[in-house]
Amino acid sequence: MEPATSATGACSPSSSQTIEHEPPSPPNPSVDAGIIPPIASPNKNAPSPPDDGQWDVFELLPETAMKMLCRSVQALANATGEVLPTPPLSRPTTPKKNEAEKSEPGKENRHRRSLSRPATPIPSDDLKSPSFQQIDVGSPEASFSEPSVHEIGAHAESVRVQHEAIARKFFSRVPPPVSLEEYLMRLQRFCPMSTGVYLAAGVYIYKLGVEEKLVPITSRTMHRLVLASLRVAMKALEDLRYPQERFAGVGGVRQHELRTLEISLCYLTDFELQVSNDMLYQKTIALQQAAEKASVLHRKLSSSFQPRLPMRQKANA
Repeated sequence: MEPATSATGACSPSSSQTIEHEPPSPPNPSVDAGIIPPIASPNKNAPSPPDDGQWDVFELLPETAMKMLCRSVQALANATGEVLPTPPLSRPTTPKKNEAEKSEPGKENRHRRSLSRPATPIPSDDLKSPSFQQIDVGSPEASFSEPSVHEIGAHAESVRVQHEAIARKFFSRVPPPVSLEEYLMRLQRFCPMSTGVYLAAGVYIYKLGVEEKLVPITSRTMHRLVLASLRVAMKALEDLRYPQERFAGVGGVRQHELRTLEISLCYLTDFELQVSNDMLYQKTIALQQAAEKASVLHRKLSSSFQPRLPMRQKANA
């Protein structure tokens, strides 16, 4: 028996042969595990880049890019020496909320926003193990409650004053007790990052420390500057995002300090965070050349050279 056909000649399926197609469930980014990199010790035997600068961005290992960033930043810090931050601005403090506003239920959470791009869910059991050593890069020079500058309006400060106030966020009160190489090895072990992230972080550091001289690269700034650059580069270039608690714990800072460093770096770079392959190569070479020139100049200066202004002598009465 042949199946019944319609006027157009097509077979009309019976009710028992009808297939119902249900639409897929809506996406839920918060449960998307994504691609989690293996948490293991970094490759300490990764080859160093050639001295002639002939290397490819796509063939460079992450540990090799990490070594390039470490050597350049450390050389610039050695040549720069000790640079004190600008003193904080004196401004009136914001009035505290009265008791009536504090007691009003739900008011403090009224404007809280949910994350549109949640962090990649990565287990943190390794951070609770006895082998995980806690570190602390020290307290920042600028206090958390330090008032910010006026950016717009009739009482707006100049751009230079704004940049100086933001740059204070990268200064530590004392040099951190861990070397920059050990610090980067620690970050790469517990928060593995790609080659592009390390090269992009070098681009940001070159812009702030060499091109525009907004943040001096010293032993008191290089750890926070590297930490903020890597964090911002990861968010700007990749889908992988480590939770704020994990990245801050590995970096030895508090979560609100890490947020402040991220925002400060974005403002100082004018939010120009996207990079190309050619920019990664050219700026990395420029950072290495700046570090080499600074090292040569530092070796030529005598140890008695002190780049400080002489103290003004008091006039005799």
